[in-house]
Amino acid sequence: MMTKKASVLAALACAGSVGTGVALAETTVTDDQGRTEVIYDVGILHPMPGAQLTYDYCTVCHSEMIIAQQGQTRDGWDEILVWMVDEMGMGEIDETDREMILDYLATYYSPDRPHFPQN
Repeated sequence: MMTKKASVLAALACAGSVGTGVALAETTVTDDQGRTEVIYDVGILHPMPGAQLTYDYCTVCHSEMIIAQQGQTRDGWDEILVWMVDEMGMGEIDETDREMILDYLATYYSPDRPHFPQN
């Protein structure tokens, strides 16, 4: 059985290559801790490990700009995820994925918002 991550990535790959005739761009990113991830489309999110999972889970309901605007601590992000599950109907996130998403958000979208998009 496919994991949620694998099925989302498979769906994205199919949509990009079959639906439009254009393959999705693939980029491998590595952070300061040596974590590596292949990412495809993460919109305006900072392209680092955790960005693809964050994009895949969160943009089902809202744009990635909502994420970039928040500027939360890890605990703040955790409270938001709990609220989204409890109050907004978001499905539970696998614990491994949840930890990676929280690591990503706390690092790149902390209160000082180091990667807030500048236009």
